[in-house]
Formats: sequence, structure tokens, C-alpha cells
Amino acid sequence: MIIVVVVLVLLAAGGLVGAKLYADSSAADQVADRTEELEEMLAGAGPRDFLAFNSGRSVAGSVAQQVADAEDFVSVDARADRAMIRFQPKGWWAGFTERCIVAVVSETGVELLELKTACVRVSPSDY
Repeated sequence: MIIVVVVLVLLAAGGLVGAKLYADSSAADQVADRTEELEEMLAGAGPRDFLAFNSGRSVAGSVAQQVADAEDFVSVDARADRAMIRFQPKGWWAGFTERCIVAVVSETGVELLELKTACVRVSPSDY
């Protein structure tokens, strides 16, 4: 009887570990795909595109409107020399693992960071 219980516990633990690893792998693949899409969207953007974000999002076709309309958009923190934009990708794996894509837009270009944390835990002061 004890052996049966131990085997069941080990199978359950193995299943949970397997599910977590599969979720991490799926999240990494989907985040990488989303990062490529964001690179295309933000190509040529500069920090000034986001300084007046609310008015910029009302301009049809602007990069600010594209960012604001993205379903995974969380927030933008814009300054004269850089803008930090957070995107929280969604997927079935979100219950098992957290991901955040941070776009740092500066005069020298756009840098996209794939973080293994929730976007609410990413502070603008870190970037």
C-alpha cells in the first residue's frame, strides 16, 4: 500500500514538473515570435514618438496607435531620451510561467528584452 502511494506521488510530481517545463518551452517560443513582431512594429521609432502618447495614439497609423492597440500592451513610460514599453504576452502557459517583453526605445534604436517576470514587477526606473 505504501509503495502504491509513493508511486502515485512520484507520478504526480513528475507530471507537474513536465507541465512546467512544457509551459516554459511554449512561453519561450511564443515570446520569441511576439518579440519579432514588436521589432517590426517599432522599427524606426524614437522616444519622441511616445512623449505625447495619448495624443499620438489618436493619429491614425502612428506607432503610438499601433502600440496602444496591441492586445498585450501594458504601459509606456516616456522621457526625452528613452521610452520604456511593457507588453504582457498571453497564452495557455501564463498560469504556469510569467513573461514580459520590455521595449526600450532610444535615439540609438530599439532594444527588446524578454523577461521571466510579470510586467507589473518591472520598474521603469530599471531601464
